[in-house]
Amino acid sequence: MQARSGICNIKGVNKNLNHYNMEKKIDLPVKVILAVVMVISFGRMNIATGQTVDTRPTINIGDPVPALKIQKWLKGKGISRFETGQIYVVEFWATWCKPCIAGMPHLSELARKYIKDISVVGISILERAGTPLSKIDSFVASMGNKMDYTVGMEEDKLMAEHWLRASGEQGIPKAYIVDRQGRIAWIGLPRSLDRVLPLVISGKWDIETASRRRKEMQKLSVIDNNMVVTTLNPFMGNPGRPREALDEIAKIVSENPGIEYYPKIGHFTFWSLVKTDPKAAVTFGKAWIAALEDPRYSTITDAVTALANTKKELPKELYLLAADCFQAQLDLYPWSMGFPATYTKMAALYELAGDKEKAVEMIRRSQK
Repeated sequence: MQARSGICNIKGVNKNLNHYNMEKKIDLPVKVILAVVMVISFGRMNIATGQTVDTRPTINIGDPVPALKIQKWLKGKGISRFETGQIYVVEFWATWCKPCIAGMPHLSELARKYIKDISVVGISILERAGTPLSKIDSFVASMGNKMDYTVGMEEDKLMAEHWLRASGEQGIPKAYIVDRQGRIAWIGLPRSLDRVLPLVISGKWDIETASRRRKEMQKLSVIDNNMVVTTLNPFMGNPGRPREALDEIAKIVSENPGIEYYPKIGHFTFWSLVKTDPKAAVTFGKAWIAALEDPRYSTITDAVTALANTKKELPKELYLLAADCFQAQLDLYPWSMGFPATYTKMAALYELAGDKEKAVEMIRRSQK
């Protein structure tokens, strides 16, 4: 099984082998039922206008930090509120989330490195129904110094609602930096904290610019997750219509500046370029990976191995890029990768790239 992301998504996207599936059309009665459920769950109806008013909490970078809602503190000295003048890192995790667990040693290193400047708080959220508190408590105890910071468990899913979902996030792990003024200064993956924390601590972090960029990102993400998929999915397939897809992609990018390297449009762009201009695919693939906080390495490995299996001759740089992306998945998501099978695929890629020595090394690793 190949890892698609370093995040455990609460709400996933259905996919076929290479591309995004479109959900089936819903008939009118079901739509009506869903609309009623949405009103009950997320908002209220304005009787005068008949429109749904969204009453869910929302937060973004620059907003005052929401309150803590903790059922129990499991490790360290708990806190009742955020103190002015102190910087906090609040990270959300769950016992079932393997990317969360894999990142705990790194978060512990940061807590020790910046012990004079920050307080790190890990909050267990969205645990599976029926998970006893004792199991979470035992998990925390078993981690020892790999979880070397204050740890608590949310109360009644209130942290998930007032933090994670309120900020438009769907998956964990997720980290929030609270600055000395008690504002949300940053939201992102814990592994990206190294880049941001020194700036927040030194007072050089531009919170206004960060807020503006995140709002733009959220707007483009809606387009990327919806219109992009709806528009481009019909052009995919084997062989599909990749040149027409690239024409549509050019229109979308022209109408939505900044969207070029977003996850979904990048997926379609890379697949289309691999089929039409492999050298351009190499250039785009490298830029796409560099632009994403959570790169879609599997798009590149899927596309290159699929075309390699058709005996289509590709530039060696493309084979090497795919091999690097397999290695990145092994490094970042080892729990979801079959190591022997992945090394075998990497050996084939290095062989095609003309690197016999690396191919032999991968075969050797696959046999361990």
